[in-house]
Amino acid sequence: MALKIFLLILFLIIIALFVVAIANIFLPAVKNQLLKNADFLFSPLEKGYIFRQVDNNLAMSDKRAVVLSNPQKAKSQRMEYNGLRNCAVIAAFFGSITENNFDCIGYGDCVSACPQEAIEIHGGTAIVTDACCGCGQCVQSCPKNLIQLFPRNKRAIQYKNDVEGERIMEIPAKKDFKFWKKWYTILS
Repeated sequence: MALKIFLLILFLIIIALFVVAIANIFLPAVKNQLLKNADFLFSPLEKGYIFRQVDNNLAMSDKRAVVLSNPQKAKSQRMEYNGLRNCAVIAAFFGSITENNFDCIGYGDCVSACPQEAIEIHGGTAIVTDACCGCGQCVQSCPKNLIQLFPRNKRAIQYKNDVEGERIMEIPAKKDFKFWKKWYTILS
């Protein structure tokens, strides 16, 4: 009986040594294959959102995009919305989440459409920076047609909507600090 227990323990030790040897031989090779393109912090989908590549080869147009919604004007909320943060969904189902139907929804469909990363959301309103190349992709992404292309040298625009009537809007001069953005990406 003691011999059977001794042989069983010896057999288990031999199997354990065999498993450890196999793991030490094959595991580093498998690990090297898996880690070549692996990033433990971000999945490939998340990388696409966080580290978007800016296409600096786009030609600068003589036009620039302007959001026809005043970012300084206080917006009175018509409803509380906790669903999908997408301008197209809000426009299709509710029209607007503010009292004024001509306000920017501010959920950033235009931000994700801009290849230059020239649009930012401030105070629930999209603002186009001076990095805009005038490609017009944001114009197509706005479901409320609040983004239009205007000549680059124009600093004030007259537009009309049903709530505010005719209005002259100053284009906010928001500079895009590419130098600091570049340092931030280098340091992070």
